[in-house]
Amino acid sequence: MKKVLLTALAALSIGSAAMAQKIDGSGEFKYHAEGVKVNPFKAQKPMKKGGEPVSTWYDVIDMIEQSTAGGGLRRYVDFLTHDSLNKFINDDGTVRYGGTVSVGHIFDPKDDLIQNTDNPENQLSRFNSYKLDSVAFSYLYVRNVDQINDGMGGTIPVVDTVFVSYWRGPQIRQAAFTDGTRYATPNSQAPHWNFANRMPSGYFAMDTFLLSSGANGIFDTTRVSNNNSGFENGWFSKISSIKAPEGVSVTASANGTNVNTLTAFSFTFKSGIPAVIGADTAVFCYQQDPATAPAGMRRTNYFGYGLYLNEGAIGWENTKYHNTPLLALKPYAYATINGWTGYVAGQAFNNERFVQTFFHISVDTSNGKPGVGLNDMETVKINSVFPNPATSKVTVNMNLVNSADVTVSLTNLMGQEVSTLTFPNTPAGAFELPMNTSNVNAGVYMINIKAGNYTASQKLVITK
Repeated sequence: MKKVLLTALAALSIGSAAMAQKIDGSGEFKYHAEGVKVNPFKAQKPMKKGGEPVSTWYDVIDMIEQSTAGGGLRRYVDFLTHDSLNKFINDDGTVRYGGTVSVGHIFDPKDDLIQNTDNPENQLSRFNSYKLDSVAFSYLYVRNVDQINDGMGGTIPVVDTVFVSYWRGPQIRQAAFTDGTRYATPNSQAPHWNFANRMPSGYFAMDTFLLSSGANGIFDTTRVSNNNSGFENGWFSKISSIKAPEGVSVTASANGTNVNTLTAFSFTFKSGIPAVIGADTAVFCYQQDPATAPAGMRRTNYFGYGLYLNEGAIGWENTKYHNTPLLALKPYAYATINGWTGYVAGQAFNNERFVQTFFHISVDTSNGKPGVGLNDMETVKINSVFPNPATSKVTVNMNLVNSADVTVSLTNLMGQEVSTLTFPNTPAGAFELPMNTSNVNAGVYMINIKAGNYTASQKLVITK
């Protein structure tokens, strides 16, 4: 006979956190995205348990779609520019200028949102050491110009450049907005942006990719969609994966006290078309009929990325984890404004912004370091949650390997506690936990059982 540990779990109403102060980006022009040609990272394989070697891709947008902001996400594209002078001419003749200099993302593999993706078992704990093997991101590379005048009667090939920078552990500063919503930016130890060159700095490593043709094996030219409603008005982006440098890793402490368990990367584009100060500058996108282009109009190559805006009524709220999009907009690339230097957290905008990125990580099992879930299974394990979805009652079956102080909590996806109960000096054994959920609002929750230093979690869907 299984012992009954819990007879009732009280329910509390869930309040919404106050909105963090935002940067007003609502007036900025939004560029239409036709779609992504291929996304090879949707079919992910789950990690293995029990200390075996593990590796998998994490789809950041897939995670964000499980959050409070997920229902309001809309996909667009935006463009990177190497200076503030490159022109974007809209179909109505309006002249705009490139506004984004560099973008990227900070990754927190402990985020509870992973529990609601197709691979909930891939969530790490604070006891898991891991390394970043590869990154991937949505991009579009439009190559308008292959040759330029060398000034001596001949031509030279145009070589564009993409820089991919990486940060790890204590190089990433963790912070929070006034409402408790967390975010992160590089860099805690050194300046993370170079105003003179409009480039990231203070990074762990940087890779350089030279783009000398439209099909280079890493970034291929994307042709724009001219679907009878203008020219250069819609784009199909692609996804490129890049092997990360050696050493982009995080080492967890044995007692789980290391808080510097984040990794990050960004990408920056520099066109091989020189800017001409004080003269007609290069046009990177011309949405009008090419026949109307002024004589001698200079063109430049450009590089874009997949951008998701939160256009819903519910904002981003996460008071426990630090998954953070990074955007270096033109004004912040030249000066520190309102405390933001170079990279601005995507959640700081009133139309919250998320960059389509992917992280491939492996859990380090060498030297006795744990694999995914190994620590959690050493002391406590949730065997089943039934029924799930539930209405007014649910039963959790669990095993406690060693005697321990046990805490049972029910939280929403932002980590806000609905209820918490403690059971000191609980002996080892198998237990049934009948839970009364009749007073809990419909939604998605996490059942968290902490035994000593170890925690097991399971998703619970409540319907009414």
